[in-house]
Amino acid sequence: MGEGIVIGLAGAVTAADFAWPLRAVLSPALLLLLTGIVAPWCYLVVRAQRGSASQHTVAAWAFRIIALGLSFGFLGAKWWLLLRVVGNEPERYVGSSQSYGVALLTVLALGLLGSGLRFAELARLVADHPARLLALSFGATGLFGAFVLSLPMSMQRVNELSFVDNLFTAFSAVCVTGLSVNTIATTYTLFGQVVVCLLIQIGGLGIMALSAAIVMLSGLRMRVRSSAMLAEIVDSESISGLRRTVFAIVAYTLLIELAGATVLYQRFVELPEVRLVDGDPLAGPRSPEWAAIFHAVSAFCQAGFSNFEAGLPPLVGDPVVMTTILVLIVLGGIGFPVLDELVRHLGARLLRRRPERLTLHTRVVLGTSGILLAAMALAYGVLEWPRAFGPLSFGETLGAALFQSAASRSSGFNVVDVGAMRPATLLLTCLAMFIGGSPGSCAGGIKTTTLAVLFAGLRSELRGTAPRLLDRALRPETIRRAMGVSFLSIAIVSLGLFALLLVDQHEPLALAFEAFSAFSTAGLSTGITAELSVSGKLLIAVMMYVGRIGPLTLALALSGKVPQAAVRLPEERVLIG
Repeated sequence: MGEGIVIGLAGAVTAADFAWPLRAVLSPALLLLLTGIVAPWCYLVVRAQRGSASQHTVAAWAFRIIALGLSFGFLGAKWWLLLRVVGNEPERYVGSSQSYGVALLTVLALGLLGSGLRFAELARLVADHPARLLALSFGATGLFGAFVLSLPMSMQRVNELSFVDNLFTAFSAVCVTGLSVNTIATTYTLFGQVVVCLLIQIGGLGIMALSAAIVMLSGLRMRVRSSAMLAEIVDSESISGLRRTVFAIVAYTLLIELAGATVLYQRFVELPEVRLVDGDPLAGPRSPEWAAIFHAVSAFCQAGFSNFEAGLPPLVGDPVVMTTILVLIVLGGIGFPVLDELVRHLGARLLRRRPERLTLHTRVVLGTSGILLAAMALAYGVLEWPRAFGPLSFGETLGAALFQSAASRSSGFNVVDVGAMRPATLLLTCLAMFIGGSPGSCAGGIKTTTLAVLFAGLRSELRGTAPRLLDRALRPETIRRAMGVSFLSIAIVSLGLFALLLVDQHEPLALAFEAFSAFSTAGLSTGITAELSVSGKLLIAVMMYVGRIGPLTLALALSGKVPQAAVRLPEERVLIG
């Protein structure tokens, strides 16, 4: 009953503050009342999580700390705004004050909900299901990131606060997409840029893998059930090999990003424009060190965010920057299993041992990725020579075509104006984004191996032979899984595009490009992302989220246990084609 009274009072005060914001006498009184309500709320949150929730002590306390921190942050933001408007124009901060009030009420409600036994039972139900746990982890991280990005310390101009825009940016970062409704360099402070970078890193590493690495480094032991679920999520061959798999993922990520950041720093330190606050296309990071770190993390994690005011187009003629980011994109897009196998293969050669033959998965990933990279580079060079690549020299055009070919399938960086491309090129780019990167990577899409398996299945049907890929036979369940992923992906993109066409009035091809880019977490745009309606932005955020966790994971998360059939049904023929 006490919880209901606290939330009811907080809701009434927030409603009054929302209706009459930043009034000379009323606002301080309402804020004092709201501050008094937060005190018993803190007591209720800390006191809760008893009974069955005791089995999740670490998770429970982590939730409490986050809820308390956000509540104090938004309450402090309300006081900061109230003091800031003294002597200024209050109407400029009305929207921000209302947003902070709604955000604080949301945190208070979630804090009490998350402290109840019903939520604990729901958490236990989710924790026993890997797909649901993965989906909930990305969703919760994106929502938490949106709250932090809305704090005054994260934004350069608080009067321009839009929680929907921050929610969009947070989900775009944690889903390593790169679509943005605002410019990172001019919207967020250094603290806000660090938050975006951390969200990218968390999304790229994988929330579960990162959590497991922290637990292992702290010396704690994971339960068998948790280890089994994590092994399934990170594609570890066994629970015994889980520790090596998790450490390999974290080590490869950090080492490659460190190497990329080092090379980029050597180049950025020669560019004085990077240190500018604003006014130059390369301004924004305020330091070459931060610019190098941000772009290295963004490139390897396939996010496509840049903290330069104009992004990467001003550096299209710089071979060091273009080559470094291109290598980071390629390495981040082939997947951790392939990286690990290539490292072990190279190590055997350096030690003059006979290396084991590359697995079918690695050969398919490398072959398909190479073919797509060359084909898209050729297509860009031929189709866009007089248009998007028109202002570039011959050498810059070759480099830009290769760079854009790699970026189009996963990372979302652009060095030319995508909106200036011809419709045929945009359609081809949609197909490239839909294919995406490779399994076990930070990239989205249906994956290169799915395309190869579908091609092998089609070839076997046309020839009337057993399905095979290179020199190996394929299992029927592999083909069925590839068909399932492709069908679900097409259905999700089609449904999302249909909804976008209903709520937005932009050109259909431009909206289709946004839908493919969001679902495939590619991050490319024709330039309409910031012009989308609120409904359109929320739809794109949902598509980014679904694309990051994967259509099959979403289907498994929403489904329950399928009962075994008690009888075997008779078979009958259905005509096809």
